[in-house]
Amino acid sequence: MRKKNVVGAVEYLGRGPFEKVLKAIRIRYESIGETAGTIYTTPLSYEELAALADFMDVSVYTLDLQRKLSLKNFEEKLKAKYPGVKLQQLLSMYFGKETVPLSDRK
Repeated sequence: MRKKNVVGAVEYLGRGPFEKVLKAIRIRYESIGETAGTIYTTPLSYEELAALADFMDVSVYTLDLQRKLSLKNFEEKLKAKYPGVKLQQLLSMYFGKETVPLSDRK
């Protein structure tokens, strides 16, 4: 069931303008090594911001006003919409390669 949910999440995010958001999340995740920290939403276009706001169940205005997105909040929303899916699983499948924190690389 979890694999099906990961595939569903990747398909959903793959249909929308989430490329920049997921790249930023992957970079932050790999640098910190855990689901923590934030990414800035200011470089996003209105279309990207609207898609992200829809996924996060907040208004575009609210997301634009905050100017950042918590990785923890993103993962919580991901788990609510796709039970059992972790951020690392999503990123690995979306980008087609294992997402490994910098501290674990050799």
